[in-house]
Amino acid sequence: MQKTSNAGVQNTQEEKFSHWQVLNPVFYAKQFIGWTKTSYSMLAIGWVIISFISFGMGSTINGFTWLTWLASGLGWTTVIAIKEAKPFNGLFGMLSALIYIYVAWVHSNPADAVLQLTYIILLDLPVLLIPSWVKNAEKKVRFIHETDIRGEKLGKKFWYTAIIIIAVIAFTAAYFFETLVLHTPRPISDSLVLGTGLVGAVLTTFRFSESWYAWLLQGAMQIVLWTLTVLAGGVLGPSALVILVTYLMYFANDITALFQSPWFHHKQYNEEARNKNSLSVSRR
Repeated sequence: MQKTSNAGVQNTQEEKFSHWQVLNPVFYAKQFIGWTKTSYSMLAIGWVIISFISFGMGSTINGFTWLTWLASGLGWTTVIAIKEAKPFNGLFGMLSALIYIYVAWVHSNPADAVLQLTYIILLDLPVLLIPSWVKNAEKKVRFIHETDIRGEKLGKKFWYTAIIIIAVIAFTAAYFFETLVLHTPRPISDSLVLGTGLVGAVLTTFRFSESWYAWLLQGAMQIVLWTLTVLAGGVLGPSALVILVTYLMYFANDITALFQSPWFHHKQYNEEARNKNSLSVSRR
């Protein structure tokens, strides 16, 4: 009983500390440790590119320029950190998403704005509210087909079906809402962004490696959407260009993830889970 009690106290203390640390700047500073050289280089180059396009191309600099620059920079930092299995989504991701919602809405891309809201709900709030979500993130990553190997209650059939349903419902709802209610200029590309992005967010929330395939597809859809937005021009054209270039960098980051991210290279953790599941079955 004493051992159980001590464990309970320890878990409570750990949970309190975890809740506190996700609001502590020092916690996020430590998340920069242990990245690959490629990721460090991409982070620095990305901030330089975003800053140049925002302030160095002769466009009028105003409050909207600074907002777009901040959203793009924070978003860029967050996606690279996620690739490194570091929980930057949280404060960084939420701040970026909130600004993106405003920018996307101003540019008449409402489905993209809704997508950013789902990022907050599925990717940022879990980090801030559920301490266990950020602990040992790399050990929880697996492919959908590995759910059966790891002895999980929800197997690959459930997840494959869920993904298809989520994508179809998200695209259909967004398309009809934009065409029948809002009458936006880019309903198809905008709705495709929501459908693919929502799938990516769900897969990331439940720590599936396939999320990066969804992010690649979503990145391509984002590039199409914001290319059309830039071509449409208007007084806010420069900010749309910043967003477009940022999504191009996101796409490059997603490609590098396929080769060096813990989201794809986690055999040792799967072996541990497989052995644990086998031991559990043998004891029954």
